[in-house]
Amino acid sequence: MFAASSYDVIVIGAGPGGSAAAAIAARGGLRVLLLERDAAPVFKIGESLMPDTHGVFEKMGALRAMQESHFVEKHSVQFFTKTGKASMPFYFEKERPGDDSARTWQVRRSEFDELLMETATAQGAEVHRGVNVRDVRFENDRAVGVRVSPGNGDGPAELASRVVIDATGQSALIARRLDLGRVDYGLRHASIYTHFRGAIRDGGKDEGATLILHTKSGECWFWYIPLAGDVVSVGVVGPMDTLIRKRDGRPHEIFFEEVRNCAEIERRIRPARQCRPVSVMKDFSYRIEKIASDRM
Repeated sequence: MFAASSYDVIVIGAGPGGSAAAAIAARGGLRVLLLERDAAPVFKIGESLMPDTHGVFEKMGALRAMQESHFVEKHSVQFFTKTGKASMPFYFEKERPGDDSARTWQVRRSEFDELLMETATAQGAEVHRGVNVRDVRFENDRAVGVRVSPGNGDGPAELASRVVIDATGQSALIARRLDLGRVDYGLRHASIYTHFRGAIRDGGKDEGATLILHTKSGECWFWYIPLAGDVVSVGVVGPMDTLIRKRDGRPHEIFFEEVRNCAEIERRIRPARQCRPVSVMKDFSYRIEKIASDRM
């Protein structure tokens, strides 16, 4: 299944971070193996990009593909207070006049992640889907490779590497393996989110703007992210106790209770229809106390 038993770099996880690391390393002439657990693209949250990703796309060789993509262009962010008052849009070009990086994109993660994975392949990385990395191998506290279970029916395998990059996101494979600790800054937040088709969008240059809207109570806030195909991603974020633990009802009911607590969100989605189930994400803000050591 694998082209070799030893690589310069093994990257675990083909999300944006993993694919970027793999593409950049492969462009530098290294022998790179990128491993993804999911056998096919899946829905993920994290749809609104920042202007500084422009430099990463350029470095990994994905900028042209992004520029030619169908993703909605994002030129600004706008904020709404708990009283419903809108700020002036914050246009990125004011900070970056005449710079192409003054625009970015709103993306469907399944499509975006696939585009970046294809970029890593085009840059020379060996990419495999449906491979579960069971463990990272260490010798004297040095990362030396991984143990994997391919999804094609082959038995477990051990692969050697000069460097192992853990890009597994919330799974935090190496951090959990070495008990490095996850710090959540005391945020303890949760999000409830869904998609709508046919919601109200602003016109012209503002069509792709990210909107941040606070609820009347000020305890929670919404994101409003326009995507391709007349779809808008809408999610409410708040402290776990406020949004989940001290509430009766299912996530779907809680979501629409908060919609009624934010007049501008309610106005924008009134003509729309919900086009995906409500999902919940908890404890998504954290950091790892130690992000690198010998060969990992």
